[in-house]
Amino acid sequence: MKFLLNHDRSWAYRSLLLLTLLTLAVGLWGRTYNLGFPPKTMWDEIYFPVMANKYLSGTDFFDLHPPLGKFIIAWSIAVFGDTPFAWRLMPAVFGLALLPLGFFLGWSLFKQRVGALLLAAFLAGETIMIVHSRTGVMDIFLVFFTLATFLAALVVERKGQAIWPAILLGLTISIKWAAFPVVIPAGYVLWRKGLLRPFLAGLWVAALIYVAIVYVERLIIVTTNPVQAWVEVWEWHLQAIRKIGAAIPHLWGSPWWSWPIMLRPIRYYYEPNPGGTLQIVLAIGNPLVWWSSTLAVLAGLVEVARKTVARKLSADDPLVPIVLGYVFLMLPWVPGTRIPYIYNYLIPYSFAILALVYWLCRIWDRQRWGPWVVVAFAACALAMTLFFLPLATTYPISYDGLLRRVWIDYWFYQAKPVPGSGCFPPASDPRCG
Repeated sequence: MKFLLNHDRSWAYRSLLLLTLLTLAVGLWGRTYNLGFPPKTMWDEIYFPVMANKYLSGTDFFDLHPPLGKFIIAWSIAVFGDTPFAWRLMPAVFGLALLPLGFFLGWSLFKQRVGALLLAAFLAGETIMIVHSRTGVMDIFLVFFTLATFLAALVVERKGQAIWPAILLGLTISIKWAAFPVVIPAGYVLWRKGLLRPFLAGLWVAALIYVAIVYVERLIIVTTNPVQAWVEVWEWHLQAIRKIGAAIPHLWGSPWWSWPIMLRPIRYYYEPNPGGTLQIVLAIGNPLVWWSSTLAVLAGLVEVARKTVARKLSADDPLVPIVLGYVFLMLPWVPGTRIPYIYNYLIPYSFAILALVYWLCRIWDRQRWGPWVVVAFAACALAMTLFFLPLATTYPISYDGLLRRVWIDYWFYQAKPVPGSGCFPPASDPRCG
């Protein structure tokens, strides 16, 4: 705490510190409140905890994604039993671990306490992060390991340390392949430190970790023959590649272009109570942080382009790897070969939040009025988190309260699909029900 207090004794800084602590408390509560509710599966919990159980029983199955995320869920099921609390425990643990990681990432990237406080606060109070920290799915693991890979690139200083981003990259892609483009911003940072060659030379470690995790999965659920398991590793990859582009229509699906404007959140759970209240889980972001981060990315793209043309761009400006991370993590989704969902935006969105923090740090440096603008923004972000928190945590809410929070029909109503979901009339797919 002395590290935070001794830096700046201004009222603006103290106000920001207080707001950060309050937001962290809200984020802690949101990730742990009534974690075992609902006492049944919701959304993709019909898949991942079931698959995790199959690891424990040695039952064969196919899933498009590598096994590490399901291994993590299986661990808590093995310890605490096949219960909703156990399904959601490890996502909650990683969701909580994301908060100190965000603080150290903000400090390492922006080299100032304000950046560290803002990033920790935004990750803590972001309602879509809260939802995925209390749901038995894999996306919060992916956010954690992606940002950890980027942080490792920022903190390593010597040739021998360049292996750590490679190790974390191997763990990241062992959850979902979609996070592999984090190698671009991480590699850029290491290039600026003169450590790109040892990092690239160490990528065999990332590949080895990834293959070893898939190999262990094959041994667990397919064959105990160590030679045949290698064949099964190859066969699984061929099958996954064949299925990766399948465009399966879904009423909650949303194309990549709709993510930055938060057009189609997903309703994970909805249940009316006898007393007239509702309990809901809606994978929706904090609108202020979400839309501001989109503007921050656009401003970042313009700034990088402008300074590049004017030959004034500093290669060590933190905006450069932020923009690279956002763009390259979005690119795999642009061709539209499959129908994705808004949670696929979580890793690009993490870099969008970094862009937002970048600009807020720039505003903070405006000595006379800047700090109080940032404090006001952080206060509004916290207020917005509190407003939408019932939709993220199953905290009972009235029907009128729900209507006040559903600003557009796309946000809540299943019968309102968006273009690109494969369910948009008049050519709606029969599978859209």
